[in-house]
Amino acid sequence: MQQVDLRSTGLSPKELPVWQYLNDLYTRHRPNLSGELASYIPELSAVDPDRFSLAFATTDGFVYEVGDTDALFTIQSVSKAVIYALALEDHGREEVLRHIGVEPSGEAFNSITFDERNNRPFNPMVNAGAIAASAMIKGADHAERYQRILDIFQRFTGRILDLDEAVYRSETVTGNRNRAIAYLELNAGMISGDVNEHLDLYFRQCSLLVRARDLAMIGATLANGGVNPVTRQRAISTDNVRSVLSVMNTCGMYDYAGGWQFSVGLPAKSGVGGGIAAVLPGQLGIGTFSPRLDAVGNSARGVKVCEDISANFRLHLFEDRGGGLVPLRRVYRSDEVHSKRVRRHEQARKLDRYGHLIAVYELQAELGFIEAERVTRRIIEDLDSAYYFILDLTRVLRIDGVAVTLLNTARRTLQEAGKGFAVVSISGELPHSFEQNIHFPNVDQALEYFEDRLLEQAGTGQTDATVPLAEFDLLAGLDEAMLAALVKRLRPLSFEPGTKLIAQNARADELFFLTQGHVDITVRVGNAPSHRVSTVEPGTVFGELALFGHSPRTADVVAASAGIALVLDRDGLKDLAANAPAAHNALVMAVGASLAERLRRANAEIRALSR
Repeated sequence: MQQVDLRSTGLSPKELPVWQYLNDLYTRHRPNLSGELASYIPELSAVDPDRFSLAFATTDGFVYEVGDTDALFTIQSVSKAVIYALALEDHGREEVLRHIGVEPSGEAFNSITFDERNNRPFNPMVNAGAIAASAMIKGADHAERYQRILDIFQRFTGRILDLDEAVYRSETVTGNRNRAIAYLELNAGMISGDVNEHLDLYFRQCSLLVRARDLAMIGATLANGGVNPVTRQRAISTDNVRSVLSVMNTCGMYDYAGGWQFSVGLPAKSGVGGGIAAVLPGQLGIGTFSPRLDAVGNSARGVKVCEDISANFRLHLFEDRGGGLVPLRRVYRSDEVHSKRVRRHEQARKLDRYGHLIAVYELQAELGFIEAERVTRRIIEDLDSAYYFILDLTRVLRIDGVAVTLLNTARRTLQEAGKGFAVVSISGELPHSFEQNIHFPNVDQALEYFEDRLLEQAGTGQTDATVPLAEFDLLAGLDEAMLAALVKRLRPLSFEPGTKLIAQNARADELFFLTQGHVDITVRVGNAPSHRVSTVEPGTVFGELALFGHSPRTADVVAASAGIALVLDRDGLKDLAANAPAAHNALVMAVGASLAERLRRANAEIRALSR
């Protein structure tokens, strides 16, 4: 899908339905003041406890932020997922697995316990495993190893992270429990090398400053197969992404990992700085920040927010999301695909010029939060380039409540901007879920409706006046003598609504010049009801097959209103050919050119619909 920079359109991300939904979520959870600040690191007990921010980052590179979006905080244990990823990059899965397990410990994150049977820490998401992972980072010296840590964080977040010197010093001074863990690991042969250097790297990685947006970008990079969706830079290999997400899924939320998977169902990592990074593989990264912690060391407000997000947006990994088709099957404009209404040349030219103001969005499969986010963002991105919006739901199998909410929010944004919005659906239920919409049973009728509105604005709308034969676009190449010869051979035909002027499968032996009223062209297939394929306006011609042999008619033509047509039958056509050959030849050439133009338009539409 082609992306549009919202800044280039003059739009604010706050106009997007997902941002408005997130802002409602933020407002709802802001009063939650449960939990306490981390106190075992003195500097963490001095942060503002009321700071609160949320961020979503999609795998196509769009970021939503609400709350205290500029608030910086130390990443703490969220860094463990990134350092584990770097260890995997440096040594490979099997070598890392020899030194660090992947089983939940069932203990607190800073407990001094090990997998004694395998002589290794239980997993890389507790302190013992994280220190072992830091010890595995390659480099010629301490400076190079630390620079490589900064580099991988830059690849994940898209920016260079700064060190909080005060927190780093505080961790260094008070980190005796972590020193005990490291020396026990050294004594047992779990790690080797300079313990103080390993610990310094560990303290530094935990003291890097981030925002909620950075955590969302870490999640989105993992969701995107290891490639940062904004910078397009690869952070880690796809194979290592699977390993990192697997351990985040089972061990990332301390000893609440089981409850988290039951209620939220996303790979995630929390930190005592108040951050949580969560991942919906293939779709989304989530970052939250709220420094008050619950009893197990997770952000109290952050956990509740993520539970709400997962439930409302149906993000749980085991949620049934259907066949996985992209939600936008096709997007096109009316200058590429007109309605099937047969219009005069002046109107057709106006639609060629202004039809881009009508946008059609064909949706498919099942619509949940992820799919509706893509769709509504695309609609709002098109706000300045389109005036009428058609949402085709005929191929949508299921649409959940949050998707309806996002689509309704987009519709209200369009309405407030003075835009037109219509829903196309064959279901009688889906349109009722939308607020105050215009509903059509098929896209063609919706296109025709908005084309009429557009032509009215352009000053060339429909008219019920009679169109003289001399003003027919088809006859523009006939001089007065030719036109007079043709008129002599025409007979007027008045008709009432419902009159069948042409019967499908009947012999083609009459050409109709419609001077007043409207007629519908319909097709019958088997015993099914007739299907309208187009409407013909005054000043146009139908029944052209009469000029080209005796083929049977391919459709019914039924009067949609009272009107008048001038009819040239086969005898009149033969007489015109015999006694006014110039007029006959000019007519045949004009009809041929008209059919060629229709074929050109049909081919252009096929190309537009095949993109």
